[in-house]
Amino acid sequence: MLEQASYDELFERATDQVQNRFLMSILLAKRVNQLRNGAEPLVETKKTDTKEEVVFREIIEGKLEWTDNRNESDEVSLDENSIELNTED
Repeated sequence: MLEQASYDELFERATDQVQNRFLMSILLAKRVNQLRNGAEPLVETKKTDTKEEVVFREIIEGKLEWTDNRNESDEVSLDENSIELNTED
């Protein structure tokens, strides 16, 4: 488990795994929504962890995979419907 880090530090560490900040925002939003709807975290958590902190740690520890479903004509547009999260181990 990662030591206690600020939200900004977690974001910066996560950008090592996901270089596109727009993609990061979509991944974060989709995964937070999954956790709020009952999905199990893929990393150890504490009761004080926010859903966002959990998702950042999942990204940093390489626990999240995603698929880019855009086709070549959609190369410029990136939205929540073009990214699919794969959280199965």
